[in-house]
Amino acid sequence: MPALPSLKEQDTNPFELFFQDPIYLEFKNHLYNYHRRKEEIRCVLKDREEGGMVLEIGSGVSPIAEGSREVIFSDLSKEAMRYLTKRGLAERALAMSASEIAFKDESVSAIVCSEVLEHIKEDEKALAEMARVLKPGGTLVVTVPVHSYYFAWDDDFVKHQRRYSLTALTSELEKLGFKDFKVSKVTGFLDKVTMIIAVTLFSVLAPWLKKHQKTSANVPAEHPWLKAILPAYKAVNKLYSYVVKWEAKIMPFFVTTIVLISCKKLSSKR
Repeated sequence: MPALPSLKEQDTNPFELFFQDPIYLEFKNHLYNYHRRKEEIRCVLKDREEGGMVLEIGSGVSPIAEGSREVIFSDLSKEAMRYLTKRGLAERALAMSASEIAFKDESVSAIVCSEVLEHIKEDEKALAEMARVLKPGGTLVVTVPVHSYYFAWDDDFVKHQRRYSLTALTSELEKLGFKDFKVSKVTGFLDKVTMIIAVTLFSVLAPWLKKHQKTSANVPAEHPWLKAILPAYKAVNKLYSYVVKWEAKIMPFFVTTIVLISCKKLSSKR
């Protein structure tokens, strides 16, 4: 395996600040849309016929794939990768860029990339890298936000570069040698409304979080009331994930907010 590419320091956004503390991470890892993405992606991974190594790109501290010897997690953040390995959540975790994947050509059997592409300026380069390292017959699974008309200040707040056209994205993947596309709707209009509300709350809380963060560890201070409401939060989000799931399934595609695309690499074309 070649040396890892150098990493540029990333600007910390309020979400990253909020979710660096273990208590806050519990809130993130039980959020309804995380449940939705994990459910859809794990179904695809479970049903794929080929075995072999799975590479998850941009996992952060909230991986989608189940940790095992066959799974490698990766992210730009070295701290996130240390977090996964130190807590036994990953056997292998690497800090690297999606645009410079530190693997040999045709060396992995499946790639998972969930809610990452929309944050990358050179997303075509990242897709080309995924095609390069994926074996012929291998599976690519991505989730992305769709429909440019949904792009609003909440997208800008979380540093989305774009929302995708499904037609344009699948066309780009076809050029890279991918076929056998399967598309499923992950979230719909309820998700957009919920995220606008959530981002509004985060934007209000951000100054307070920065003011009260632990100066030694540069993370927010723990608060007993958060621990107290966590069980109810988990239950509500689990229930809401089912509501969001069925709303997405029954509503027409033009109101969909996040889609899952799975496809096969059938050639070495780049």
